[in-house]
Amino acid sequence: TPNWQWNVLAAAPAVLLLAFQATWVWPFFSDDSFISLRYAERLLDGHGLTWTEGADGLPERVEGYSNLLWVLLTAGLGALGFDLVTAARLLGAILTMAALYLLAVAQRPCDVRTTALAAVPPLLVAGAQTTMVWTLAGLEGPLLLALLAWGFAGITHAGYRSGDDATWSTARLLRLGIPFALACWTRPDAPLWALCAGAGIAAIAPRRVGFGGAIGRAFRFGLPALVAVGGQLAFRLAYYGDYVPNTAHVKAEFDPASFGPGLAYVQAALAAHPGATGLAAIGALLLFVRARPRTFVLPLLLPLFGWFTYLAAIGGDHFPGYRLLHGALAPLALLAGLGLRALGTGGIATTLAVVLGIAATGIDASWARTHPKSREARGEDWEWRDRQVGIALARAFGDRRPLLAVEAAGALPFYSRLPALDLLGLCDRTIATTPFPGWLDTMRPGIPRPPGHLRGNGAYAMDRAPDLMVFKQPLPTFVSGCEFESDPRFLDGYRCVLMDLGEREILPDRTNEIVVPLWLRVAGRVGVERRADQVVVPGYLFGSFRLPGPVIHRHQPPTGDPAFDASLAENGALTLAFLNRREPRAVPDRDGRLVLAMAAASHCTFALPLAAGRWRAAAAPPAQGVSVRLRAAGGTWQTDLRLRERAQVELELTAPPTAPATIAAVTLQRIQ
Repeated sequence: TPNWQWNVLAAAPAVLLLAFQATWVWPFFSDDSFISLRYAERLLDGHGLTWTEGADGLPERVEGYSNLLWVLLTAGLGALGFDLVTAARLLGAILTMAALYLLAVAQRPCDVRTTALAAVPPLLVAGAQTTMVWTLAGLEGPLLLALLAWGFAGITHAGYRSGDDATWSTARLLRLGIPFALACWTRPDAPLWALCAGAGIAAIAPRRVGFGGAIGRAFRFGLPALVAVGGQLAFRLAYYGDYVPNTAHVKAEFDPASFGPGLAYVQAALAAHPGATGLAAIGALLLFVRARPRTFVLPLLLPLFGWFTYLAAIGGDHFPGYRLLHGALAPLALLAGLGLRALGTGGIATTLAVVLGIAATGIDASWARTHPKSREARGEDWEWRDRQVGIALARAFGDRRPLLAVEAAGALPFYSRLPALDLLGLCDRTIATTPFPGWLDTMRPGIPRPPGHLRGNGAYAMDRAPDLMVFKQPLPTFVSGCEFESDPRFLDGYRCVLMDLGEREILPDRTNEIVVPLWLRVAGRVGVERRADQVVVPGYLFGSFRLPGPVIHRHQPPTGDPAFDASLAENGALTLAFLNRREPRAVPDRDGRLVLAMAAASHCTFALPLAAGRWRAAAAPPAQGVSVRLRAAGGTWQTDLRLRERAQVELELTAPPTAPATIAAVTLQRIQ
């Protein structure tokens, strides 16, 4: 008779392997994980399940997450006092270990021989690249893995007793459907698992129950999932006013052209797990040949085929570690384990099965540490760089609540705690529902088109008038940003400032010099402040860069116009020269406010329109040796400047000849 001691003993080797593998990719934590954490944080702060507030200061209700149950669980741990990043990592570890235990339980260990066999499925999961990368990465994969391990383990137990009609009683079928129902609250595409598992249950029904009886079994099994989906749909319509999560508008393309890359993704994902995939295939064949095939194979195989077809249809996924294989690991491992049990009960057969399981695990675990997708995750630390940038922006501008536009909607908005605009549309309904621009079809060959990164609406983003913008690259490169390059509101209204945070510890054992190209709206909340007879220009705007025109122009085919191509090259050279310069730069002062840092004897300028009158400029606070001069177009530099009418005025700021200087602002006072 199985008991918990044998179950624990069967799962223990996999738990040890998991600890060994998961720490290899430390400190990888996906940027998208911070989106979920921002929802959890705002929920705890009383702002509901929202990502940001709108122009009216009220929360914007947009479902930018696709893992409701995960958000609620992390918020629950946050309410207990856990840091949310720690909460997500802790949940990932606990749920993955729970999945390993459930996979061991599914094999019904009751002695040394069966315990050795039961150890194989959890070992295969623990050694998988997907598990290694995503256990501590902050997204919902471990929860989905645990729920599907629970669900398919229950189906497997029922399969052992398939000859007993009580196994398929209404109460039992409803209980079997509960983990699949919870999975539907974990991912919006999880109903596919319930649907295909129900089809498998119907397919193994004996002939005597008839077609109607088989469909009835599937319906009773799927009823909890149906209720879960209906309940969430009702909540979504009432709270967000939409039928699907906002992320579905962004990512669910279902373009026939996506099937090729999607199929390649599935093939690459399975090839990256040769041990688990190979043993699952062998197990399925052995079950067909030597065991009761209908009781095990179809409820496990049909969901796998359905899931892989779905992944091919959506074009796969761009994240490292083959994230979307996570849930599939449970039925794959169970097929492998059940197939190895079918080899026989003798000592030789058991030894062969265990050796095959250990060898397959070793292959996958070794391959996981050398695969390019794993190394990509291990080397990814830009989220922690964005953490430092977000903290710096919060200290510098938090009291002014500027609108921050970003192309990476995770760590930077999470740590800045500022109102934010997601330029890729995951957390913005207008951008998410904007049709794909026609010029996407004219993109030059070789330009990547990652799923979930093809939405944008540059005109709408400019209408929102963000005060700050931070792009993934120094210049905007995705749809909205590409359209900025030809928008006069961006070219005339924004300036780029190099925010130099110096050497910052992004991780306990790693420091980086952080210099961020920060685009600021000149007339925005962190730009020029105008009063009746006074104008205050933040020091960091001096020496800022105005983009003269398109540089990347990636969204258009070559024009064939030599003059235009030459202008692109010239604009690019000017941009590169600005990005590479060492000073002047914006740096935080002791209070975290951004000030301008200038080298000795250096000077920099800034231009703005001023009304008629006599104007005098001074650095604020006053700094010894710092001079400020003004001139109108075509005029000479002066300390006082009289304007007969509104005109464009250039300001020159000069540091002392023998010492560097930091300037918080330049104040222009109209004295007459």
